[in-house]
Amino acid sequence: MPILVVFFNTTKGKECSTVLFAGIDWADRWLDIAVLDKAGRPLLEQRIVYATTPDPVASYLALLQPLARRWRSTVTGIEETGLPFARALSAADMKVVHVDPTRAARHRTALGIPKNDRADARMIADLARQGVARAVVDSTPQSQALRVMTHAHRAAVRDRMAATHALRATLSRAWPNAITAWPATRGGLGNPQALVVLLAAPGPRAASRLTRVQLADLLRGAGRTRGTDREAERLQLHFRRPAMLLHPLVEEAEAVRVADLTATLAAAADRAARLEAQIADYYARQQHHYITAGIPGIGTILGAQIISEIGDRPHERFGSGRALAAYAGVAPVTWASGTTARVSLRRASSTLLRSTLHLAAFSWAMHSPGASAYYRKRREAGDAHATALRKVGRRLVLCLYHCMTTETPYNDAAAFGYAPGEAPVLGRKPPLGDAEIAHGRKLLLAPGSTIAEVGRELGVSPQTIRRYVLGEPRSR
Repeated sequence: MPILVVFFNTTKGKECSTVLFAGIDWADRWLDIAVLDKAGRPLLEQRIVYATTPDPVASYLALLQPLARRWRSTVTGIEETGLPFARALSAADMKVVHVDPTRAARHRTALGIPKNDRADARMIADLARQGVARAVVDSTPQSQALRVMTHAHRAAVRDRMAATHALRATLSRAWPNAITAWPATRGGLGNPQALVVLLAAPGPRAASRLTRVQLADLLRGAGRTRGTDREAERLQLHFRRPAMLLHPLVEEAEAVRVADLTATLAAAADRAARLEAQIADYYARQQHHYITAGIPGIGTILGAQIISEIGDRPHERFGSGRALAAYAGVAPVTWASGTTARVSLRRASSTLLRSTLHLAAFSWAMHSPGASAYYRKRREAGDAHATALRKVGRRLVLCLYHCMTTETPYNDAAAFGYAPGEAPVLGRKPPLGDAEIAHGRKLLLAPGSTIAEVGRELGVSPQTIRRYVLGEPRSR
């Protein structure tokens, strides 16, 4: 496709205005560019085709250079700031502003501008000239790299969940007994031990032929080190129970399908685990790592996701904690007309940051004394669980904004206004107190006593007795 370059001579031999405004309308195969001067007069229109232009950024800068002496001060408006072109422009120290696509569409409709790439580029340039745009504040390369890693990890977790659901759906139609072999308390089908066994025996007949020694070897190969023989015996008895069987030929085909889905799930789980380990390295390089690392309940993944979405320059990007809360979707919207007022959820927000804050607020309320007391206060006031968590998330965002802008570590006592030695009691209590644990140990020392009987005596499950009375780790 030929490249059309149109120059408009509006200066009559004089130097063009030193302030330029450019609009970029992007497509999958080309970029349409329109440049206006300070008065709104068109100076240039061109289309840059990716296939014929090795470096679109260099071509764009070469076009701007003869237009004005201070061409590097050009304000470039674009609707999608995540494009490589826009990111490369920012890396070249060019000023890039974001033009909201919805506002641009309304502006086009109101003025009756035709819908084509050339007209859109000129309209975006005019919106940038009028200031109907938001300046793009780039984070540091460390923060941008962390954002790339967290998005990759989100995609890996999403693929892992999809693979788990696909495997579960197939097993429910062909081999339901395999699903109950690894319940949720043992990690479900995502348990590495389940994946190894299903790869070795993807069908009921093949699984029933596995010996205890073979099962124990498979479990050790999956990383199990404790209670291997006991788990192998449990699985052998489970697989040898009477179960519904399909025709051998059909079962063989289903086994191929199960093995393929199991291999897909194993690869997805390995990918998510590798990305999680790499996120920890990128997270440790962040300049605000010490702030999120000091918040109770915020681990590596949640902290990395929050910082990557907020960026490391929140004061320049948002200007206030209220603006950041609105961007995160934790600030409500009030609709008022006359004597009627209604408060609703803010949907125009960052969905990634909003979903992350929902998880972070729940974990924060479980580990922070101040956040736990604040959550209970909101619940007692009549708020639903999701509403209370949203308000806890707003408190978390405001605390993060203050700490990141003032470069101060997080302090739970200062965040919730209580004396350091008078922290509120966490709302979560262990199922057994010290006296009950001591009583349970005495009951277990009695001849013939069992864990199940002691659990019934104390009113808790056998797993609770194993964890709190015997001190065994939680089974996965």
